[in-house]
Amino acid sequence: MKDYYQILGVPENASNDQIKKAFKEIAKKEHPDRGGDEAKFKEANEAHDTLKSSQKRHDYDTMRKFGGTGQGQGFNFTGDHPFFNEDVFADFFSGFGGQGNPTMRTRTFRSNPRGNRNVQVRMAISIKEAMNNNEKTISYKLPSGREEFATVKIPAGVQHGINFKFTGMGDDSIRNMPRGDLMVQMSVLDSDGYTRQGNDLYTDKTIDCFQAIRGCDIELRTLEDNIMKVRVPSGTQHGTLLSVKGRGMPVHKSLNIRGNLYVKLLVLIPQLSAADLKIIKDL
Repeated sequence: MKDYYQILGVPENASNDQIKKAFKEIAKKEHPDRGGDEAKFKEANEAHDTLKSSQKRHDYDTMRKFGGTGQGQGFNFTGDHPFFNEDVFADFFSGFGGQGNPTMRTRTFRSNPRGNRNVQVRMAISIKEAMNNNEKTISYKLPSGREEFATVKIPAGVQHGINFKFTGMGDDSIRNMPRGDLMVQMSVLDSDGYTRQGNDLYTDKTIDCFQAIRGCDIELRTLEDNIMKVRVPSGTQHGTLLSVKGRGMPVHKSLNIRGNLYVKLLVLIPQLSAADLKIIKDL
């Protein structure tokens, strides 16, 4: 798993201002438009995008601490604690007086049956993991302090924010009452230079101006670790978005239905010598 703090060169307790400043310094040096290293810029951009968001950073830190794959993964416990509810159904005092005063009414309470509460945990995976079916065992603590385990089957293409419900695996503090439920909320994080919008994937690719003028074939490493060729037509402009149908996130695995992949082209203009400029001028 990538260490985003190391990539940006900041400590794990870095503030948002420190993270932003570190990314700007790297971007000045490594941005492809400035002749920098495209791979380093992408890594820094990915790190900045995750760490600048408090929720994404929390999910990333959780996955980093307890492991992004395999069993025994721990997660942040944010379960509710049980509390006692009462409904008042009698009238309030309609008069005042001493004991035995017939105008005084007593205030009567009815207690609703208390129930065990649901427990909520958050599970974080990368979009690379979400390309395929997964099965993970998580550990979580009940309000009583007892540790429990649950195996979560995650379908390919799982959406960010979706909840999986496990009936009867939540709080059991109140005896002789049905247990609450376990609610597992998914966080799907961007990774490997790819971002996600719905079922579509987005990535950037830098080419030089000559490739853009002539047209070329570019190679992309997909989230499935395959090499895919994409044709860039001649005369392509900076910022052009190429669409590759059916190469996005899985929507229906068995029917092979998938979203699309979009590649944003960044056209790099190299620094040329006087001789090179003269040759271009004479063309």
